[in-house]
Amino acid sequence: MTIRSAAKHRLSRPASPVPLGSRRWVAALVPVLAIVTAATVVGGVSTAVAADNPNPTVLVGGDPQGVAVDPDGKHAYVASYADNSLRVIDTASRQVVGSIRVGANPRGVAVDPDSRHALVTNFSENSVSVVDTATGKVIKTIAVGVNPTAVAVFPKDHYAFVTDYYGNTLSVINLANFKLVGTVPVGVHPDGVAIDPKGQLAYVTNSGSNSVSVIDVHTQKLVRTILVGRAPQKIAIDRDGKHAYVTNFGDNNVSVINLPNKVGLDLYNSLLKDNTLLKVNSTIPVGINPRGLAVDSDSHHAFVVNVAEGTLTVIDTAKETVLGSSFVGFDPDEVAIAPDSTAYVTARGDGTVTVIHPS
Repeated sequence: MTIRSAAKHRLSRPASPVPLGSRRWVAALVPVLAIVTAATVVGGVSTAVAADNPNPTVLVGGDPQGVAVDPDGKHAYVASYADNSLRVIDTASRQVVGSIRVGANPRGVAVDPDSRHALVTNFSENSVSVVDTATGKVIKTIAVGVNPTAVAVFPKDHYAFVTDYYGNTLSVINLANFKLVGTVPVGVHPDGVAIDPKGQLAYVTNSGSNSVSVIDVHTQKLVRTILVGRAPQKIAIDRDGKHAYVTNFGDNNVSVINLPNKVGLDLYNSLLKDNTLLKVNSTIPVGINPRGLAVDSDSHHAFVVNVAEGTLTVIDTAKETVLGSSFVGFDPDEVAIAPDSTAYVTARGDGTVTVIHPS
């Protein structure tokens, strides 16, 4: 459940000169109002699905929301909310190659590190479907909290974390046996979840209490609550674990949080000594009503989906400046980044996934 806002758009700061890696994205971000017309084949790829979308799109249908790309980059998985299905896209051909029946109203999806399983949250069924990606079959259905929304997988300790939107909890799943092993109280209306690369802390955005809950992964206890902007939606952490990024739907910006780089007792000692950690250190203006969020594998860019504008904004994380934006469809929702830095963006209003690759 997304909290809508009538907040005014804060204009993004103009981008300063960018390094070569960022120039590839500047070139890829074609003008928002470019007009292209082309035929669209169901389950296929076109140069555009709507007149204002100049990017290639894959028609998936069924109110697409959550999206994930497997670690080997071969497939993208899309939660089709209205069709109770998980769509499978072949990233090479940009074709829908499978549709897997899951639970009622799937919202979020994540893939485990060896690409063997996809986990799908079923919002109206209070469950998570475990899909065998090789067979395309649901092999397990796990009961979780009330209205599960997002799911994140931590590969080292074989755990998955699920936000329960109306349960105000975080469900913990053991991926070794696909069983629920814990429930952690968090803030009001938890939406997004991310796990730091060291596996020490999980971070949950609470859209109803304008905060991020920080959870110790091993003890399953609340460590800290961080105040962010209004109606925070999703959270993403860079690969080196130095920063977390949070989309603030009601403030039209992204909060940047400095993260600790220690583990165990050293982690808690560092939190006592350094008062700049686990708090918002800066904000980056983006488009209207930002929701979906991802960071690329080299931590150089963050990608923000602006729902009310129908755009994807790319941020230079080092300079904390906006490189540019591109139209990605009507009522876009979430974004996933492949290992080759290709962005996949779901558009609920068009029933599509927009594909953008850096030039």
